[in-house]
Amino acid sequence: MNHSLVFQKFRVAGIVIALIVTSLLGWEFLRNPDHAAEETPDDFQTTESPAARDWQLFLSDNFAGDEACQECHAEQFAAQQRSGHSRTITPMSLSSLAEQLEGDEYQDPRRSQQLQFVKQNEQFFVSTEDDGREVNFPVSWLLGSGTHAQTPVSIDPGSGMGVEFRWTWFAGRKEIGVTPDHERFDDYQPGSLECFGRPLGKTQARACMNCHATAVPPENVPASLDHFMANVGCERCHGPRKNHVKLAHLGRADEAPPAFTYDDPAEYMDRCAQCHRDETNTPSESTPGELARFQPLRMKQSRCYLESQKTMTCSTCHDPHDRVTNDRSHYQKSCLSCHSAPEQSHCKVEPSGDCVKCHMPAVEWYSGIKFHDHRIQIPPGDN
Repeated sequence: MNHSLVFQKFRVAGIVIALIVTSLLGWEFLRNPDHAAEETPDDFQTTESPAARDWQLFLSDNFAGDEACQECHAEQFAAQQRSGHSRTITPMSLSSLAEQLEGDEYQDPRRSQQLQFVKQNEQFFVSTEDDGREVNFPVSWLLGSGTHAQTPVSIDPGSGMGVEFRWTWFAGRKEIGVTPDHERFDDYQPGSLECFGRPLGKTQARACMNCHATAVPPENVPASLDHFMANVGCERCHGPRKNHVKLAHLGRADEAPPAFTYDDPAEYMDRCAQCHRDETNTPSESTPGELARFQPLRMKQSRCYLESQKTMTCSTCHDPHDRVTNDRSHYQKSCLSCHSAPEQSHCKVEPSGDCVKCHMPAVEWYSGIKFHDHRIQIPPGDN
């Protein structure tokens, strides 16, 4: 028996139980600050509900997990593990950021508020003074791959309400700062969730998690850590594959085809746009920097996409499994696959140069974070 593996499983199980209990205590403080300190873990019911048991059964019956794909799809599995999709969500207490922040203090640059970061019993808390009281609040998840930034969130397992914390780790600056769009919470109501960040309603909290996870529990299931399938894994894009894996071991894999295929370019774009956004789910008040973040939206507006008879997809230029490459020659080949033909338009300024630099310029979104605008435009004066 692998005793270290058994120990690790019990350790993770203990973390899950502790997270449920401490989250309940933290959320209870905001619901009833005068009595939360009197509560003990025994006062809370952590027994799994019938809906939660059904959800866990659904997951175990239908989902195989990323590692199950590795046996037959080793190349794609390795690529996916390199990508940001493989680390879109991490339990805060298990993150490297928690280790880095433990014991530190942070002065909010836009408020007269100081935060302390504490790790106790393998759980991570943020502590501050609110309305004359010391408040310790549990931090459940860290969202984001860390390529640009990572933002912590918490969801109350009982009510399903959530909070997006006001502090974010910015990779480019190697420090924490104010979370994007949280300037509107500079002034806040004491004793409310705004003390810690942006309040999230029950539906909004799960929608936020949905773009960082393979499977998110329905609203009638407690939003505890063990009810989520973390990260954007194989089965987020290909559907539950447990039956496929079972049949594959019998040499009958074709009898369980993927739930989602990507033969139709429109359906392909729709799948990516669920999280990366297009015209169906982009906020109307988005700034130019925010619009550049929504690659499907901008690509659909491009002349390249429209004149391709809408056959272009994200995978025209990107490997859907692997991390985004910074090799500009790769993108130049994609452009020239169309723009080198006699009937196609040719760049008059730099026919064999860096297409991205001029036609997909980087646009700043927030705090030095930039995204390339996928509208693929001809710069003014270059016609």
